[in-house]
Amino acid sequence: MVGCSNGSVFTRRLNFTSCGNFDLDTYELVFAVHSPLCYEGGMAFLPGLHLRMPSLYSWAQLFSKEEGDGSSYFYVMVEALDTMEPTLNVYMLQNGGNAWHKHLTLVSDLLWRPSSHKGVLIDNKIYVATYNAIVVLDLTSSILSTIQLPHGVGFGLGATVLSRADDGSVLYLIHIKELQLHIWLHNGDNWLLVDTICLSEMCANFPEDELTTCIRINHVGDYNEYVFLEMDQYALYLDVKCRTLRKVCEMIADEYHLGDIYPFMMSWPPIFPTLSPARFAFF
Repeated sequence: MVGCSNGSVFTRRLNFTSCGNFDLDTYELVFAVHSPLCYEGGMAFLPGLHLRMPSLYSWAQLFSKEEGDGSSYFYVMVEALDTMEPTLNVYMLQNGGNAWHKHLTLVSDLLWRPSSHKGVLIDNKIYVATYNAIVVLDLTSSILSTIQLPHGVGFGLGATVLSRADDGSVLYLIHIKELQLHIWLHNGDNWLLVDTICLSEMCANFPEDELTTCIRINHVGDYNEYVFLEMDQYALYLDVKCRTLRKVCEMIADEYHLGDIYPFMMSWPPIFPTLSPARFAFF
């Protein structure tokens, strides 16, 4: 599973047998689009994307963009070697198209060490967090630029995540340090601290042996409405507007990694499509 967006769930698989001659340096990347709430179109496959096996890649992500009555897709991959500048390749599948094509290739040292594997697509720009800045890729002009971090904020694994804003003011930056969650808004020119949440107050009803400052961000919802956090063996759900925090998952003893969280949003109670009547055959 690689993402959820607009009522669709995206999964992927690697196919090494469809590229001819069983070339182990070449593989086919196949994405499936699942629609759990739409029975008639329950699952669709995107055309396969044929790629060379990278010597080393540090970041890759699928982005979708609604256009008219369908969607276009961008697959972004950053390849890097210790002795070379990182190379960014963007592949595009246009709405209604039957094949991927390479949209652009860029080489830049701005792409060193992405600190988060979840970039954000806003309009025609992709925002990626690196270790010391936010890199902005303009898909129209094929130009890379950077946004400096707010004063006193640094990127670390699970400490800072980007999220889309809903009012055209570009994006949010959510940063956690110990039990303080800070929400920054970038308005195109400057950073504005819009909210600070003290998690220790919300954890007052947790047993003392469960409370720890070892906490990280797993996922931030669009428009900054909610945040999924990891604390030891627990997954926590933070409702930003209601200021509530609760445990939603607990790993068992032999589980060491929670994995990525991709919440599927729906109305409550959910309304599932009516299945067609079963057909019986008698012999």
